[in-house]
Amino acid sequence: KVLSFFQNVNQPQPELYDLSKREKEILKCLVEGYSYKMIAESCFISTNTVNSHIRKIYDKLHVNSSHEAVSKALRQKLI
Repeated sequence: KVLSFFQNVNQPQPELYDLSKREKEILKCLVEGYSYKMIAESCFISTNTVNSHIRKIYDKLHVNSSHEAVSKALRQKLI
């Protein structure tokens, strides 16, 4: 039991960020290099709505920029 406990402790646990389907879609667009305007057009929403979603994504991922969000999304295979 002790050995199995320590084996499980050393394995990284995937972090759950609770991103909505739309937030994942927008994050995927960011990873693909889309601008906010391009994201708005492809998702049929306004740029203000894109900004709102991106702010929520930053909060959930605990990042401060699109570069950090893209990096974290790729490293942790969020999309």
